Amino acid sequence: MRLILTLYCFFFASILFAQRSVTNINKEWQFTKDKQGKWEPVSLPHTWNVDDVMDDVPGYYRGVGWYKRNLFIEKKYKGKQLCLLFEGANQVAEVFINGKKAGAHLGGYAAFYVPISSLINYDRDNELLVKVDNSHNQDIPPLSADFTFYGGIYRDAWLVAVEPLHFSYANNTSGVFISTPSVTATSATVQVKATITNDGVGARKIKLNSIVKNRTNKIVASVSQLITIDGGTEKTISQPLISVKNPQLWSPESPYLYNITTEIRDAATGKLLDALTNPLGFRWFHFDAAKGFFLNGKPCKLVGTSRHQDYKGMGNAVPDSLAVKDIVLLKKMGGNFLRVAHYPQDASVLAACDSLGILTSVEIPIVNEI
Repeated sequence: MRLILTLYCFFFASILFAQRSVTNINKEWQFTKDKQGKWEPVSLPHTWNVDDVMDDVPGYYRGVGWYKRNLFIEKKYKGKQLCLLFEGANQVAEVFINGKKAGAHLGGYAAFYVPISSLINYDRDNELLVKVDNSHNQDIPPLSADFTFYGGIYRDAWLVAVEPLHFSYANNTSGVFISTPSVTATSATVQVKATITNDGVGARKIKLNSIVKNRTNKIVASVSQLITIDGGTEKTISQPLISVKNPQLWSPESPYLYNITTEIRDAATGKLLDALTNPLGFRWFHFDAAKGFFLNGKPCKLVGTSRHQDYKGMGNAVPDSLAVKDIVLLKKMGGNFLRVAHYPQDASVLAACDSLGILTSVEIPIVNEI
């Protein structure tokens, strides 16, 4: 239990920064298949196919489901940029606030953000209504497969509040991208690419900092830039490479993780405007047709399994704790590899693999045809 709790806290470390507020909204939903019919209370994650994929009747319901709940937004959030983050809804989602459409998303296996600031009434309840449709759609993969296309808001949902100047979520990402262009036993480089949005009126001078810390929270490297961003614009910045000497290498036997915090500060006052923390591991690999897979210059036999995201009695509406339990079991049985099949899965799966030392192959949801 201690291990699972640690992984969970690590995964959501970024919610602790004061300038970025992330609130879970999994509770107090109502659901119906018929908008004019009876609503039943539900909590997220939720799917409407839990029972009808386990009964003896051929086929299962593929159609529309409706979710609604009240969303009370305090006046203190006025001036912030508010959005909803859905970690997954299968497979077409439309989001409405107080009867007005706020946004939509196609595809059932990736997270998406919906900006809602312009539609919110403060210090009162706002009606949040979500239409989800898992009908067969020739334009949305997968088109056919040997698994169930469960419908519903089947992963966690969050209310996110950020300052007018913040890391961008416009492309359904966190806005911060980390890569390691070169890694050896004696040195490594880290590339930080950040997309920043200024929703304010005037230009702002900011300082963009990225700080690498080791497992004991000691700073081992950092980079800082002064940047000006015009009002009402978005800007992508590639920071200078960060050098790390003698890195502790990540491997299945020793899954050493650093962390890297990327922050936006006001250049004049030093005030923290936004910050995100990501895990960071150093490793390199290659494949050899005759000798197999190599990790950090050494041969590594891949032993593992494939994973789907559904459980009996839950469908695909599986809590993070059970997703992490699967990875813990894989590690206990001596595995070092997970095929994440046949679609991107909950972010907690990859966080657990990073922490426990499981190499992964993540698939896009194309099966049989497109």
